[in-house]
Amino acid sequence: MEKTLSKPATGEHTGVLLFLASFLALYFELVIIRYLSTEVRVFAYVKNLPLIASFLGIGLGMTLVKLPRWVRVAFPVVSAALFLSITFAGRLHITHVPFPSNAYLFMGLENQTSFRAALFFYGVIFAVLALVVLFFLVLGGLVGEYLGRMAPLAGYGINLLGSLAGIGLYTLLSFWATPPSFWLTIGLLAALPFLFRRWTALLVLVGVLLAVSLSGAERSLWSPYYRITLLEVQKPAGWPTVPAYFLTVNHDYHQKMVDLSPQFLSRYPRFQPNASAYATYELPYWLVDQPQDVLVIGAGTGNDVAAALRHGAQHVDAVEIDPMIYNIGKKDHPEHPYSSPRVTIHINDARAYLKQATQKYDLIIYAYLDSHTLLTSYSSLRLENYVYTQESLEEARRLLKPNGTLILAFASGNSFVTNRLFAVMARVFGAPPLAYFTAYDTAGVVFVEGAARTAGRNIPFPEISHDLPPPPPASLLPTDKWPFLFLAKRQIPGPILAVLLIFIAAAAVLVRFTVGLGRIAQRENLHFFTLGAGFLLLETKGITELSLLFGSTWVVNAVVIGAFLGMALAANLVVLKRPISRVPAYVGLFLFTAVSAVFPYSILNVLSSGQKVGVAAVLVGLPVFFSGLIFSRSFRDTAQPAQALGVNLLGAVIGGAAENLVMIGGTPVLGYLALALYVASALAVPGRVRADLRSAPAAASGAASS
Repeated sequence: MEKTLSKPATGEHTGVLLFLASFLALYFELVIIRYLSTEVRVFAYVKNLPLIASFLGIGLGMTLVKLPRWVRVAFPVVSAALFLSITFAGRLHITHVPFPSNAYLFMGLENQTSFRAALFFYGVIFAVLALVVLFFLVLGGLVGEYLGRMAPLAGYGINLLGSLAGIGLYTLLSFWATPPSFWLTIGLLAALPFLFRRWTALLVLVGVLLAVSLSGAERSLWSPYYRITLLEVQKPAGWPTVPAYFLTVNHDYHQKMVDLSPQFLSRYPRFQPNASAYATYELPYWLVDQPQDVLVIGAGTGNDVAAALRHGAQHVDAVEIDPMIYNIGKKDHPEHPYSSPRVTIHINDARAYLKQATQKYDLIIYAYLDSHTLLTSYSSLRLENYVYTQESLEEARRLLKPNGTLILAFASGNSFVTNRLFAVMARVFGAPPLAYFTAYDTAGVVFVEGAARTAGRNIPFPEISHDLPPPPPASLLPTDKWPFLFLAKRQIPGPILAVLLIFIAAAAVLVRFTVGLGRIAQRENLHFFTLGAGFLLLETKGITELSLLFGSTWVVNAVVIGAFLGMALAANLVVLKRPISRVPAYVGLFLFTAVSAVFPYSILNVLSSGQKVGVAAVLVGLPVFFSGLIFSRSFRDTAQPAQALGVNLLGAVIGGAAENLVMIGGTPVLGYLALALYVASALAVPGRVRADLRSAPAAASGAASS
């Protein structure tokens, strides 16, 4: 390796350095995706762009192995530019980049269709993605160098172990609510063996770490989902405690905590923001008389829970996905609703709770639940997409008592999202909901279904207007198969599609002048390429299916990604111990991928938790295992393991881009695309296919006897 980044490795250290390089690649992939989506908000909604950019960089680096000297020399500068631009995005005025289309509704971002807005959008996107590619180009080169010094399967096993360690450690850091400076410190420590005697690079990276530490981000709270900032409202003279707080997540306003107790409002009836929030939280109890059992979906810091307690609820189930937001409410909410023995808190995904609950409720409140972020870097789904589908509302309706009421509040204003919510509630309940515009946070809309819909009560709040006319019938409703509430129609929004096409074209040019497109088109490389694309889609599909079954929590995402790498590791160990034929592996892959693509996962909800985990693990995990068998079987025989694994990651770039087709075809398209790519990988197997076919009967009988 060039003297710019690492010291020469002795033979006995190669495995350790390969482990560290693999750790760094996966670890920094997670760090950059999380940090970038927090500070440059547009990447919270197009999160798989940094993912595929990292795959492109790692894949190219592994394929090239010996990177151009200028790339290695520039690595500290690229690293500094990337992390400092993220850290100081606010000062660079790129935190809130307008989205140049009205086809997608954002929370916290502005939609602007001007030429200037489009130019700014594309400029920021591609500048950041270029830095991401260059950063991971060097990390990929490190992995490729040490992988090339080892036997393929042994090296691949160490690569997977390093990747699993990267996932595991970053998951723990998220659980421990650590800030970015801590993430970068860990990464820098892991990179020290590659920076031995490279004092200039080391000083630059330490300088970056100091800048991040002093940037102010450390004063925020970092939950597994958000960067959280809590701002106090100055208390009025004579009142002993803070009566209101504003809570922002990832630089966007998210919610407020307000004291709406009779004691406070009787003394300060016009105090803001409390006075303007009063009508919103009182409305449910003008519509429903003294509900005894209340469920709050998206309880946040506790305003809706406090309102239920003020109106005599005997039991309140409060569902909140973010443990830190709950803890803030428990500690700082002026009315301390979470300290009441009448309240049970559930730190869980709302949809998962609805599936698991058996309690019946007089009142269910969807409390302005919106996430401001995507489910995972592998998926185009937003964290709350499955909460507002037809199936989700049917599950909520099942939990209502005979005279129960469901109230759904959402900050969608006068938009297609409001019309869509109106239509899906009318479909589920068989009658159009009562619908109110409110003055809450300027865009509040409230829908009412159930017993209170027909009560016909007058609302004594002048700021709440009953003037939302029934919209025209909606032909496109959010369902579990197409859960895109915020997408105007079945399409990839123009700006996202343009970015993907330009990025893929630029990647093709980059490959053309580095690796060479002809090398990618060789049968063996094409085989590894299509395997990589198929695996990425299979992984995304697994995350999507299991989040629907078990919840869209960060724990589920981390476990699924880790389990997929674990399946690949298990397959690699099998091939290490016993040669196998590709034919039975492909038969198993096609069979289980096809079954998984068409299987109605919703029927598993009738099973116990243990049974559901077991069946889901088989349906989602076996295609991954058979895919791993095929990859390891092919990887064992390759003469250039670093190139093969690099090409495999370049295929994942295409898989990541193709994932966006779910916006058109819904989530089932992931399984169909994965199946097609695996068929292509079978057709591209080098000339040993006939030998595999001849050995298939013997392999099959041997597998049966074992």
